[in-house]
Parts: sequence; C-alpha cells; structure tokens
Amino acid sequence: MNKDLINGLPADEQAVAEKLSSAAEMMKLAESFQWSLETQLMDAYQSKKVGMEQRPFMKFLTPIGWAIAAVAVVLLAGWMMRSLSPGLQPAVEPTITQEASFESDVRTGTICTGPLAIAHGFAVFLTNEDKSGFLTVDNGRSVDELRSFRWSADGEQLAVFGNTTGSGNIFVTQPSNPRIDLILSNPELGYIVDGDWSRDGKQFVLWSLQNNQKIYLLNMDGTGFLEQPIGVQILGVPQFTPDGKGIIFYGADSTSAGLFEVLLDGSPARLISSLVEDATAFGFSPDGSQLAYVESDRTIGEARLIAEGLASREKVILASWSIPEGSGSSLPNAANLSWAPDGKSIVFDLGRSPSDRFIFVTYVESRSMIRVADSAYAPAISGDGNCLAYVSNKQVFLLDLTEVSPQTVTARRLLIGDLPDGRGNADSRLDRLGWKP
Repeated sequence: MNKDLINGLPADEQAVAEKLSSAAEMMKLAESFQWSLETQLMDAYQSKKVGMEQRPFMKFLTPIGWAIAAVAVVLLAGWMMRSLSPGLQPAVEPTITQEASFESDVRTGTICTGPLAIAHGFAVFLTNEDKSGFLTVDNGRSVDELRSFRWSADGEQLAVFGNTTGSGNIFVTQPSNPRIDLILSNPELGYIVDGDWSRDGKQFVLWSLQNNQKIYLLNMDGTGFLEQPIGVQILGVPQFTPDGKGIIFYGADSTSAGLFEVLLDGSPARLISSLVEDATAFGFSPDGSQLAYVESDRTIGEARLIAEGLASREKVILASWSIPEGSGSSLPNAANLSWAPDGKSIVFDLGRSPSDRFIFVTYVESRSMIRVADSAYAPAISGDGNCLAYVSNKQVFLLDLTEVSPQTVTARRLLIGDLPDGRGNADSRLDRLGWKP
C-alpha cells in the first residue's frame, strides 16, 4: 500500500493500515489488486469520515473496519494461493535438522557415495570427493555451451551435450578424469538440446532445436550416425524405452501435445497421454517394467501420478491432488520426475517458479505422498538411495532419505555449497542434478 496514503490516515489508524500493507506484500498480491483495495478502502474511509463528523460514535468503527479489511485480505489471499497450488496436504512434512553425524557420513563416503553431476548456467560440474564443493567439467572450455548431461546406466561414463560455433557436440568423460573426449561434432545437427543413452550403453539418441521433427541416433564410439523423421515435434529430452526399440518424449503433433512414443522401426508415433504438461514429468522404473508420469487434467481440476505397466498397459494412480481448472503458463506443474534406485519411490518437484516449488516423494507400495522440501527443485536420489540432492535458494543441499518415510517427522540436511558459476544466465528450468548410478 502506498506509504503516502498511509501517512494521510489518522494516527490511530496508521498501525492497522501498516499491518494490512505488510500482509499484502508478504503474500505477493498483484499490484492491480492492491491498488483496487486501496481505492475501495479510501472511498469507504471518506464516506465514513463524513458520517463521523455527524455521528461521533462512528469513530470507534474505523479501526474495526481496518481490522476486518485486513482479515478479508488474508482470507482472500489464502484462497488465491490455495487455488493456484496443489490441493494435496501431505500427511507428514519433515522437520529439517542439521547433524554432525550426517555430515560426517557424507564427507567420508559412508553414504551417498559417488559424484553428483550438476548442469547450471550452460556448464556442467561434478562434486568433489568429500562433497564440499564442485569441479568444472571441461576446464579447457573446448565447448562454448554445455546444455545437459546423462550418466550411462553402469555409471562409468558421463555424456555431456553442447554446442560450439553452430555445431552440436557430444563429449564423454569419466568421473575420475576431468578430460572430456569428443564423440561427435556435426553442424548438420543444428543446436543440440539434449540426449540420452540406451540402457546397454551402446547408443545415443539426440534432438535438435532446428530439426525437432527428427531423432538422431549414434553409436557410443561415434559411428553409425542416423537421422530418422518421426512426424512429431520433440519438445523435451527423449528417453530410450528399456528394450531399446523406441523412444518416449514430450512433444506435439498437429492435434495434440503430450507424451509420445515412437518405435525405431518407422511405425507412426503413438500418443501416450495428452495430459502430460512438462518435458521432464516422466521416467522409467529401474527394472524397466513401468513408466511413471504426471497428468494434469485441468477440465476437472485434478493431477495424477500414474505408473503404467509396459507389458500389461495397466495404469495405477499412485497419488492425486487438486489443481486449478483452465490453463495458463503461470499454473503449477510437475517436473524433474525420477525413480529411486530400488524402485520403491518416485520423486518430483511441483509448483511455478523456483521460490514456490515443492519436492514430493511418493511411495509406490503404500501410494502415500509426502512433501520433503519447500522452495526447492531439481531433485535427484543417490545411487545408494540414501540422499536426496536438490536446489534451493541458489544452493545445493543433501537430505537424508534414511529418515524420511510416511511416518517420520525429522530429516537431516547438509549444504554442499552455492550453485557454481556457469557460463551464462540460463533459465532455472535448465538446472539438472544427477547422481552417478
């Protein structure tokens, strides 16, 4: 609320007005809403002022009116925030604590073993041995821009996808060796956005921004380059199906957007679900038997986490929550979905911007879903299943998953450090974390 406007009020009413203004600012209400509220309140004040000159007892109603207005703003803002955020109320929201024993276990490599890779600001990093900081991949800056990375299924190699002087590049490095080896540099690819390994570690699938109705296949040693038109626009990272016979990706054709499957034998693309809204809102179980994805049905105001059997095509709803009806880019969405290495839980983040996203863990067997981190995104579970890494307030944290369950109320947390400086100011939606399998 305008400070001059507040100063123009009687002294005995300014304190309440200040509280009202602070409440509106804290809840980040739209300026247009605040201006409208100011106008209505001042109009009401002026009319009451005239009445008070004639009826002195009315002066006692002014502070009451301000208080009622403040309560109304709080209730209205609460309704607005609830309508734009998931209706799910987790059974447990763990209390975050910091304990020396957890830090010691992480630093000495007793738990959460193996490096954590981070893509941020068009650069890729690995955690150092005791996870107290980050090491830059490609120290020699042989690549202008590193878009993303993917670990091989055996965890022995890290593929880095990027672009240099108009050519799409693939580089491969080993966690113990900071040197990266060029696998591919091809100007015909255009701008490479992302890629993935096949489960057997023998092949890559890539997609390009300029040629996003084709997939590009390449052997791990750089041979066998093949481009295949698919008749559907790829809008997010493609993933090989577990049997290696097809890819699944977020995309769009002339009639629908959503989650698609394309077989490598040239068969027409199949739409799995038109209700998937994010390029990272799906993932395969570790054993390759299930595909999990989040659907957002805005016609009925419900989102669902679904696990679909790849052999049976049977769908199971693991969790559901209310969402706003209608559509809009500012509405909350699910992203960064991945499975725990043991296949017993699924993690993803949910919200709009980094400051108002939440991380949820869903337990497959019990179908229970709990919130484990606030103002956080880009979750990734360590290969031993003990740690959840995530980004919050431009810092990278580890959460002790051994103490998180539908029944627990505490969880230990460790700060690794600030997000390392990248090579440019990339959108936070490009931030990715990934543990060595």
